[in-house]
Amino acid sequence: MVKITRHTCALCGWTWRPLDPAKKPKICLKCKSREWDKLKQGTRVMEISNETMLMAAIFCHGFPDSDERYHNEINGVSLHDALITAINGIKGPSDANARSIIVDRFGLNDGRTKSLREVGQNIGLSNERIRKIELSGFRRLRHPSNSSKLKIYIKQLA
Repeated sequence: MVKITRHTCALCGWTWRPLDPAKKPKICLKCKSREWDKLKQGTRVMEISNETMLMAAIFCHGFPDSDERYHNEINGVSLHDALITAINGIKGPSDANARSIIVDRFGLNDGRTKSLREVGQNIGLSNERIRKIELSGFRRLRHPSNSSKLKIYIKQLA
């Protein structure tokens, strides 16, 4: 499970996610108010599964609001198994790196997500190169041959 901390300004309603969840912001980033959390507590912590985070990274930009949007199992195949199958179907010049990077980053093997730095140290590449390989892997997962297998797990909420 991934914990995401979001802060919401009580005065202007602006919502943001800090880079370091341990640090509480001193001012609102939009209205520059120092009293952004005086009226009500503006911090919300959500627990989201690694599979949901990966689906959100593949199909949209930003963080998901909840796990509700994704089905757990369709026709006896779980979302985790479908993601592993799609990731193993990645073909390309650096397919082995892309597969291992995505699996490590989103903790599909051991349940522990890893940072770019941790993955880079394991493979022996820089953070920036890991990020580029990860993005190329996402592009390959968005290809219709792979994405059609994954899109059935997204529940359309009106």
